[in-house]
Amino acid sequence: MAKYFVCSDIHGAESRLESALSKHSDVDTVVVCGDLEMEVYDVEEIIRRCTSRSIDIRMVRGNCDSWFSSSSRIPDQITLTFNSVHKALVMHSHLYRASSELMAYAAKENACDTIIYGHTHRQIDKEVYGIRFLNPGAMKNGNYLTIETSGSGDLEVTLY
Repeated sequence: MAKYFVCSDIHGAESRLESALSKHSDVDTVVVCGDLEMEVYDVEEIIRRCTSRSIDIRMVRGNCDSWFSSSSRIPDQITLTFNSVHKALVMHSHLYRASSELMAYAAKENACDTIIYGHTHRQIDKEVYGIRFLNPGAMKNGNYLTIETSGSGDLEVTLY
């Protein structure tokens, strides 16, 4: 079993990120779906400080990140595989105009059954076009989600 902490749209709200991460210091992976609005290395430092151990950090670039020089080292989208069963396309949905139809098409093109995305600031856990859509909401508002994998491959998602 593995535990993932997923957030998006931090928009520089360091204290909210620190507070949320301190409640989940046992996570194995932190996923950030864009709009950090701070340097990548600052976000990485906060994550490391709050989790106090070596964990996997995965980030994608959002539409508000181009102002920061370190954002050039993070991709526009990535894929994650959970328990060799579920594959997720991780993005900041501005690339697809936040269109469920376009994002579902991109997921299918990448052989993914799940989309994890930011940009809209609205929490979502629903299935559309046969794809599970997960949006953690905006960290600047205190919203995020966790994903826990089970031995059977199921994903247990909790919205905060």
